[in-house]
Amino acid sequence: CAIAGILLAISVSKPLNVLLLGEEYAKSMGVDTSRTRWIIYLSTVLLAGSVTAFCGPVSFIGLAVPHFARMIFKTADHLILFPGSILCGISIMLACDLVSKAVCLPVNSLTALIGIPAVIWIVIKNQPVSDL
Repeated sequence: CAIAGILLAISVSKPLNVLLLGEEYAKSMGVDTSRTRWIIYLSTVLLAGSVTAFCGPVSFIGLAVPHFARMIFKTADHLILFPGSILCGISIMLACDLVSKAVCLPVNSLTALIGIPAVIWIVIKNQPVSDL
């Protein structure tokens, strides 16, 4: 399941890059946006389901890592961000596992300590500024 999800995600990386410029532009460039969205949904379901089945509830890393990868690699190109997110996720989980073994804590608590502030930062960063 995970390999199928990764292959699906990689197969729509070019349409995703075009969609970054807007849906109307993507349609004018010949991208079938509804088909691309369904492939993205299917890939997301396959990847999230397989990761949860094998790794358990370490979802904060899955939420935060793509944003970390976008900051580290300073690009919006999905051909770079897919492997970059994988490498960042592996690195963060390895660090969390090493620290959890050293201090005798569950790895979920350490991933939450990294992921919760990252998710809060993402939510605050994406809120529109009010005119108060």
